[in-house]
Amino acid sequence: MKVGTRARVGLLLAVVVVAVVIGLVIGGGGYLAPAPGITDAGPLVSWSLPIVRAIALAAGVATCGWLLYAAFLGSQKPGGLLGAGGRDDVRRASTAALVWAVASWVTGVLTLANVLGTPLAETLNPSVVATYAWDVTSVRAFTLGGLIALGVWVGVRRVETLAGAAGWLVLAAGAMALVPLSGHAAGLGSHGLALASGVVHTLAATAWVGGLLALAVHAWRNDPGVIQGARRFSGVALTSVAALALTGVGNAVTRMDGWGQLVSTDYGRLVLLKVIALLVLVVLAALVRRRLLAVTGEPADGARGGTGTERAGRSARGEDTTAISRGRITALIGFELAVMALATGLAVALTRTPYPRPITDAANLAESLLGRPIPAAPDASSVILGFSFEPVMLVASLVAAGLYVAGVMRVRARGDKWPVGRLISWLLGVGAIIWATNSGLGIYSQVSFSMHMLQHMALAMIAPILLVLGTPITLALRAIAPAPHGRRGPREWIVWAIGSPVAKFVTHPLWVLFIFTIGLYGLYYTSLFGYLMGSHLGHVAMQVHFILAGYLFSYVVLGLDPAPRTLPPWVRLGMVLIAMVLHSFFAVPIMMSDTAFAVEWYGQVQPPWITNPAADTRTAGGIAWGIAELPTLLLIVVLGVQWARSDEREARRRDRRVEREGDLELDAYNERLARMNDAAEHRRD
Repeated sequence: MKVGTRARVGLLLAVVVVAVVIGLVIGGGGYLAPAPGITDAGPLVSWSLPIVRAIALAAGVATCGWLLYAAFLGSQKPGGLLGAGGRDDVRRASTAALVWAVASWVTGVLTLANVLGTPLAETLNPSVVATYAWDVTSVRAFTLGGLIALGVWVGVRRVETLAGAAGWLVLAAGAMALVPLSGHAAGLGSHGLALASGVVHTLAATAWVGGLLALAVHAWRNDPGVIQGARRFSGVALTSVAALALTGVGNAVTRMDGWGQLVSTDYGRLVLLKVIALLVLVVLAALVRRRLLAVTGEPADGARGGTGTERAGRSARGEDTTAISRGRITALIGFELAVMALATGLAVALTRTPYPRPITDAANLAESLLGRPIPAAPDASSVILGFSFEPVMLVASLVAAGLYVAGVMRVRARGDKWPVGRLISWLLGVGAIIWATNSGLGIYSQVSFSMHMLQHMALAMIAPILLVLGTPITLALRAIAPAPHGRRGPREWIVWAIGSPVAKFVTHPLWVLFIFTIGLYGLYYTSLFGYLMGSHLGHVAMQVHFILAGYLFSYVVLGLDPAPRTLPPWVRLGMVLIAMVLHSFFAVPIMMSDTAFAVEWYGQVQPPWITNPAADTRTAGGIAWGIAELPTLLLIVVLGVQWARSDEREARRRDRRVEREGDLELDAYNERLARMNDAAEHRRD
């Protein structure tokens, strides 16, 4: 990296630190001396904690940004190799990851001192660290994030392929999500919304700020391909802006009692400053996009002529229009990055600012664990028509439905056909997921094992079959245009993923059966189920597992979409029959049990209308055994139809070959019989 570029990056980091200090002063998150007789960590810890945390955040963002640029935005070589600047990007990412790791660990130590209220020297005592560090959620998040960052520092240096950079990017993004997952906003009564908005907000800001930082570095260095990289980044920026706006509203809703607190509280005033910064960033992004269109000669809002005339006039005067535009784009990107650094500092300051909404005390332990009042006794109306907002599943499902519809519209706009039945099947599958997670069933599944099993069957057995019948991979391959020669775009990434070693492993029949059926025993016949139900994150992770395991099984068994391997119909039918038997062995013992299952969770949240938990468990076993038979029967019917059609296609191919070439097999058989007959007559003679 050139000295000028290093100075610019250092200046941006200084802006982040200054913004943190300003935000702490405005929001009242700085050091306040405790009352006499109460010990605390001291002003050094109080002021240095948010600053070091900001450094860790900035380093993590930079790591992800350079990996994003290397894998998806920058130049590429044929064969899935990093382009000319890609190797420099991964080296920069490695350096940033080392800073990220160290700053994360220091933040963890400072956080521990702040939580315990002990001076830093006392906190560094090995016995104190060993006793308390792992029990503090935020300290654990910073520690694990530092370990992952250290792994990125070591591993990314050897990366030479686009897939390698993308893999480390996914791991780094997961580390960035650890801190918001450990936040305490869930205690404000909006469990799912607080966690989901916090994670998505962090990842969207990481993609936008990190990608822009990498783009700015390439622009400052005047590297080749930066204009094209900026144009590719515009899609990432647009998506990030939308996500930041939506999740920003979600964060505000979970932390404030009303919109009036935006101006009446310190926290609200900091939020307003962030909103202003976001609006400025949107304007700057629009200006950058117009400059990019001017350079590439594409129309901005349909006004190609004006831009072309302006460039022609400059060319006649002997000016280098590309150099002029690149200089202006670089200046705009630098200013945009400075505003982002300011917004990042304010975001860190917000984490140290008290929330206007007080933490409400639950009436009892059950409501404290659930994050809501215990529901009344269920009936058909409350289960089917009730509503329970689960933001992760609802938003993800709506996005999946929107992308599928957009793909169908693009295919049909080209004049191609797409079966209506596949569209209906996909939308029904998405609807089944939304109903299972956002209806009254989502509420009752947390307090009743039988309702949970009904939700499980809907997510793992019904929705996945409908989704697979929609053939989304085939649609994506038809709807997404190929990337320019030598690049790997979204369509090429899909093709690569289908043939990757990981895909070949996870679609192996034995692995599919293990995940789909045998994994149930490890979940429900151990304490793992109760542990996952004990946190909102674990609950969502379990639901995602049900959907993915069911989708993987249906994807391999039905074989409608392109796959790493092609299995004959008898193998796929055997998988269905084996899964049926294993599922019966799982469900029948639950159906005949005299004791309640998962008492480590359901015993603590048991509502008054469940008077016999063992009976509720037996009902759950009956649901698992009975409902699973219908989807299994559907799979067998579809497989039978596929098998019959494959035989018909083979027969038609044979008939066409006979008409074209004659029945060679029959002629050979008759010739063999004739030779055998001649040999027999010769022996008689």
